[in-house]
Amino acid sequence: MKLRPRILSLVIGILIVSFLALSIPLYWYARSALEDELDKRLLSIAEIAAHQLRNDLLANLAREPALATVRATLEQDLSAFRVEGIEGLAVYTPGGVELASSRATRPDQPDISVFLQSAANLHYPVERAVSGLYRLSEAEYFKAAAISMEVGAAAPLVLVVWGGADFMTVIDQIIGSLFWIVLVSVVVAVSLAAVFSRSLIRPVMELSAYAKSIQKNIHSEPVDLGRTDEFGDLNRALSEMHTEVRQHERSMKQLLSSIAHEIKNPLGGMEIYTGLLEESLSREAESEELADHRTYLEKVTRELRHLKQIVLEYLDYAKPLKSHLEPLQVELIFEDILRILQPEIRQKEVAYQISGEGVVQGDESKLRRVFVNLLKNSLEAVERKSTIDITIEGRDHELSVVISDNGRGIPQADLGNIFDPYFTTREKGYGLGLTIAKNIIDEMNGTILVESVVGQGTTFTLRFPGK
Repeated sequence: MKLRPRILSLVIGILIVSFLALSIPLYWYARSALEDELDKRLLSIAEIAAHQLRNDLLANLAREPALATVRATLEQDLSAFRVEGIEGLAVYTPGGVELASSRATRPDQPDISVFLQSAANLHYPVERAVSGLYRLSEAEYFKAAAISMEVGAAAPLVLVVWGGADFMTVIDQIIGSLFWIVLVSVVVAVSLAAVFSRSLIRPVMELSAYAKSIQKNIHSEPVDLGRTDEFGDLNRALSEMHTEVRQHERSMKQLLSSIAHEIKNPLGGMEIYTGLLEESLSREAESEELADHRTYLEKVTRELRHLKQIVLEYLDYAKPLKSHLEPLQVELIFEDILRILQPEIRQKEVAYQISGEGVVQGDESKLRRVFVNLLKNSLEAVERKSTIDITIEGRDHELSVVISDNGRGIPQADLGNIFDPYFTTREKGYGLGLTIAKNIIDEMNGTILVESVVGQGTTFTLRFPGK
């Protein structure tokens, strides 16, 4: 996962966890505190009423529940305790039968009666109890307290006091608002995190691009973020590493150039002397021994030429010539190269095709060398009667040249190393052809990419800045 999504996820996660860690305990604490207050109020009213109600009326009504006059008197007494917040009081038998009640409204709703009967169902020796919250509708909550009353010889009666839990309506509204609070908080947090992550990620992306440019072309321009923080320290460390790598490469190339020059000079002398020796032998009379000597001399001359070619390759890699830039018609360069390579093309009966055209600003001799190297690699990789396609396309101020063949391909394990100096899979190769080609492409501010599948072929893609 990228850094920006991680930052956003972290901020949102911390916000939600923090919000839940604060809101849930606060919700339960507020609800418990308000419930406790209501419980105390209900029990207090119940105890006061239980002490002040007339025992004779309660005992008579317990023996004869049908006594309407006694019930009316008792209900009038109960109504005196229906203060603010108290919805009603009722007297029940231990079996849950209502004897008398005083309510703000008559029991038109069966749910209330069932609730009160369940609240009145005290089991001896329990003398008092408080019910849980009972939700009557979306905005109505009730809570009841029950207390037992001794009425002489008769079985104890139960006095139930209930009241509305109005605070729950407010709490529900707060809970409903939490969604919008969370949503707004998340939007604000995401906005702030996006701004923060942008300032954090931008230098990371710039440094990443700088590192990739070094990987593609060691001579790329250094990048300076102009920062004094940790990213600035990282930028300076990367720049110093870049400078050291370039100095190390320059030193290695100077050493290689010196060695190549030291080898080249005696090779030139040896080549002259073998030429003189060959000329001298040509004036001698033919004999079997002379034929052997001439054969030996040809082998020495051939190996000297091969060694000289290797030295020249090392010199080109270590100390390339200065470029002479000019507009070049790419398809014409390919046509000229393919005419030169006609012997190899005819020998393998290779079919080739050039499509497209384009102009690039470059050095003709160097660009020709790149194309010759890539085409020779393709000719060595293909079998008889194979194909080589060259596609030239210019678009969006960029020129691309694609050279593809259907040869034996390059193993995946070797693809990452083919541009490295001295890496080769050929017995007589010296591993500098593609390295020099890449250096030339880098010098032209271009890129070279390779794709290959063993048994199917290889494609080299070159991209140059358009004219």
